[in-house]
Formats: sequence, C-alpha cells, structure tokens
Amino acid sequence: MIIYAQIVRTNDGLPLSANTDFNDVLNQSIKDSKKYVKMLAYKSPQLPEKCSLYLGNVSIYLTSCLGISYVVMTEPHYPPALAYSFLKELMIEFAQRYSQSRVVQARRPYEFIEFDSVIHKTRLAFNKPQNLMSRLNLADVETELRLRPPRQLALTDIEPVRNGYRPKPALHLGVGPHPRLQPISPFAWVAMLLSFLLILLGFYRGISALQVSTLEEFDGPSPIHGLVYLLESFFRIYQLYLLAYNSKYRTVESWASAVVLLLCIFFLWELRDPSQHAVFVVSTLLTLAATHFRELQPILPDYHV
Repeated sequence: MIIYAQIVRTNDGLPLSANTDFNDVLNQSIKDSKKYVKMLAYKSPQLPEKCSLYLGNVSIYLTSCLGISYVVMTEPHYPPALAYSFLKELMIEFAQRYSQSRVVQARRPYEFIEFDSVIHKTRLAFNKPQNLMSRLNLADVETELRLRPPRQLALTDIEPVRNGYRPKPALHLGVGPHPRLQPISPFAWVAMLLSFLLILLGFYRGISALQVSTLEEFDGPSPIHGLVYLLESFFRIYQLYLLAYNSKYRTVESWASAVVLLLCIFFLWELRDPSQHAVFVVSTLLTLAATHFRELQPILPDYHV
C-alpha cells in the first residue's frame, strides 16, 4: 500500500504539499524511513526524471516534471507500475490546479498544503487497485518502465557527505526485494562438506559420551564432554545456515559462532590429538571465510505487477 507522498519544487527542494494524515508514530521503522523521502526530494535537482530507492521495509519512487518532483513511499511489495501511476495522477491534478508561475513564486514550505486532500483521495484509491483497473492501463506503464527503466538509487546517492566522508550503508538494508546471496562457490562447497562430516562425528561422540554413567570419569569422555560435543555440532550447523542464508546480523553471528566453536575445541583439547584439532580449527575458519566472502547479489529492479 501507499504510505506517504510529498510534492517538492525541484530546483531547491522546497516542500509544496504532502499528505497530512500520515501517522508515523505507530511504526518507528516507517518514521525513520521518512527521512529518506526528504533526502530524495532534496537531491531531486541532481537526479534523473524517474528513480527509485528500495529499503528493507519500504520502497520510494520519484518522478520530476516541469520543475516539480513527486515522491511516494510504499510498502516493499507494492507494484512499481502502480506507484508511478499514482505519481502521474498527482502530476496531472497538481498541474491543473496550480500554474508554473505560482510554483516559482512560492516562498514558504507547504504553501499548497490544501492539495493534501487530493493526495489523500488518490492514495485511498490506489490502496484499492482493484477499483482502478477499469481506467488504468498498467500494461503501457510496465512497457514504459522496461524500455526506460528508472534509475535505481543506493543510499550513498542521497546521503549527505559529512567532513568529506560518506557513510557506507549496512548490507541488511539492501535494495529491491528481499536480497539474495551470490551462488555458492566451490570453496564454500568444500567448507560445507568438511563441516558436515565433523557434525556427524560430533553427534556420534556426543551421544557416546552421554552414555557414560558417572561425572567422575577423567580418563575418557564424560557426559559433560558429550554436551560440549553436541553444542559444537549445533554451532557448526548454525555456521552452515549462515553460509547458506542471509540474515540481518549475518556477519556478527558468523564471528560469534566461530568464537564459540574455538572455545569448544579448547575445552575438548585433551580428547583429541593435534592433527584432529587442526582439522576442526581449519573447518571453523574455512566456513567463516566462506560466509564472509559470499556477499549479496546486486538486485535489478522488478517492474512487473
């Protein structure tokens, strides 16, 4: 659904109108995303006629025409064709109500705030697109977007530079639909195979150690060692999960898992010989490296409804 819309003067980013029924108190993440609408509007003089910015929880679209920029923030899975159709409706209505000279002469922010009633009405209509199909030709809009795709922006394109440094966006914000990882490399397959063999060995030795009847067994594995074997195996499984799937704190979780595994190896030091320890340490570091080097794919925009 459409969440928020704003109209600004392109040359200086002066806000002319916006929908005033936007409630940013109920959802803190949407409230935080609203600042990117303002950044995008402020940067509109340096941006192409059509562009988009995809965040993890919202999508933002911009269209500029005749010195005016129209920006809309939608839910992430709202069809881009509908979003640009919504902006086109606002563009037509605004041009019919206000002349170019009035826009140029505007001096204070939100000088055309009465236009928010039109934004509100149009937003309600586009949040129920089944009522619009009779008068919208989405096929033409999709064709235009395929032939002239809007520029897909990254956060670095709109965030201000502070002290000569532009902050790098976190990977978990991503762009477009849910981000996907790059294909698994041969190096990662080797790390996964080695980890899988060690997981089977860990479960076998853990279950065997738990069958020891006393906690006072010092010459061999005890139930405590069995629990550590199983804990080590579970964290190796979690390492493989982080290698295979993306998560919000994937990098931190992969390092934490590796630290826990190294502690388990240290705890079981007396039950393995040096060559076995080397295999377990190498497997842990190989899986960590494979997880680190398997980055997110660059996502191309999808313009299909």
